[in-house]
Amino acid sequence: MEEMIAIVGRTNVGKSLLFNKLIQNKKALVIDFHGVTRDINTGYLNKDNNSVLIHDTAGIQDKNNQLQIESFSKTSISIKDSVAVLFMVSASDGIVNEDYDICKTLRKLNKKIILIVNKIDLLKKNETASDFYKLGIDNIYFISAKSNIGIEDIKKKIFCLIKTKSKPSNDIHRRISVIGKPNSGKSTLINTLINSNRLITSDNAGTTIDSIEILFKYKKKNFILLDTAGLMKKSKTNTIVQKYSIVNTIKSINETEICLFIISSIDGITKQDKTILNLIIKSNKPFIIVANKIDALSKEQKKLLNKKLDYFKNITFNASIVLISAKKKKNIKNLLDNILHISDSLHKQYKPSDLTNILIEATNEHQPPVVNNRRIKLKFAQQVKNNDLIIKIHGTKTDAISKSYEKYLKNFFINKLNLVGIPLKIIFAKQKNPFK
Repeated sequence: MEEMIAIVGRTNVGKSLLFNKLIQNKKALVIDFHGVTRDINTGYLNKDNNSVLIHDTAGIQDKNNQLQIESFSKTSISIKDSVAVLFMVSASDGIVNEDYDICKTLRKLNKKIILIVNKIDLLKKNETASDFYKLGIDNIYFISAKSNIGIEDIKKKIFCLIKTKSKPSNDIHRRISVIGKPNSGKSTLINTLINSNRLITSDNAGTTIDSIEILFKYKKKNFILLDTAGLMKKSKTNTIVQKYSIVNTIKSINETEICLFIISSIDGITKQDKTILNLIIKSNKPFIIVANKIDALSKEQKKLLNKKLDYFKNITFNASIVLISAKKKKNIKNLLDNILHISDSLHKQYKPSDLTNILIEATNEHQPPVVNNRRIKLKFAQQVKNNDLIIKIHGTKTDAISKSYEKYLKNFFINKLNLVGIPLKIIFAKQKNPFK
C-alpha cells in the first residue's frame, strides 16, 4: 500500500488551495465559503522522480449536522491511514478553540503532525508567529498558499517523512466522469465500484459539491473516477457554490475519457436528464447511460422504463445502456465490462488495411453517389492520431459527399468495429492530382 499524507483543519483555512498547489492541478474547488469540501479528494505530489499520495479532507466543524458527522468520519479514516498529517490553521484568524480541539484529536491518533500556518500575508498586527507555538507542535511552517510562499519547503518536508519512495506511475489512468442530476445515486455507484464506503451519500439533493477524483483498478487497468456535483435546475442554481459546481462538472466532462450518465429509474427520464445528455453529446465524449435504482421497480415498471429508454436510442445511434442497482450491487460487473470495452476501443490502434477493407465492404453494399456523370471513388481509410476516434477516408471528389452518405459510412464503421457508446468522426481527404 502506498504511503499517504492527509491535509486536515477546520473549514476555510486554505486546505484545498494548498492541495491544488502541491499536486499542481486545480482539482479541488476553492471558494471563500464554508463546507465546500465534503469528501476526500486525492492527488499525487511529484518531485525529483518521486511520488506521494495527498488527501484533501473535509473541514472539521459542527459535528451536530449529519453531513458534517459523515464528513468527519471520512476525515478520521484518512488520518488513520496517513503517515503524517498537515494540520492547517489560519494566520488571519489566529488560534481558535476548534484548532485546539482538532490538535487534541490528532494527538490521540498518535500521528506525526506538521503545523501549517496559512495566510501569513494576512497576519494580524497584534498576532505574532510565536503565538502558534501554543499548540505544542514543534514542526511549524508559515506559508501563504495563495502567494506561493513556503510551498517548496512543505514539499521537501513531505518527502522527508516518507519512508518508501515511489516513482510516478507511467500507467495510463483512464478518466471516468459520473454525471447526473442530484440524488440519482452517483456517489452510491462509485462506492459500489470501488467496493468502499468512500463517498458521502444522502437522500438530500446537493450533497456532493466539488468534483472528487478516486483511483481504482479493474482487470489490471487503472481508472480515475470523478464524482461530480449533481446538475440542478436553473431555478435552483442561485448560490455561488452551486454555480461553481456546475462549472466544475462541465470541466470534468471535457477532461474525461468516458461519461457515466446516471438516471434514476424511479424518476424516469426528466427534462434535467435530457439537458445533461445534450451537454455530454455536445462534448463528443463516449458515454454509457446507466439507469440506476431498478431494484425499486416492479416488472411492469421495468417494461415501461425500457420503452422510455428508446428515447436515447432514437437520438444516439450507438448508445450503450446498462440497467443497475448501485445499492444492491446488481449488474455492476456488466457496467464495468462496458467501461473497459469502450476504454480499450478508444486506445486501440486500427490498421489502415482493416479500415480500408471495411470501407470497401461499405461501398460495395451501397455505392457512393455520382457527381457530374462520375462516381465518387473512396480508395482507403486510416485512423487519425487524436484523443477522439477519427477515421480519415481518401478518395476523389470527396468534397461532394452528401451528409446522408457520410452518416451511412459512420454507422457502417460503428457496427463493424463494435463501437457501442463511442462517437465516431469521419473526415474526408481529396486525393491530389499527381499531374498538376
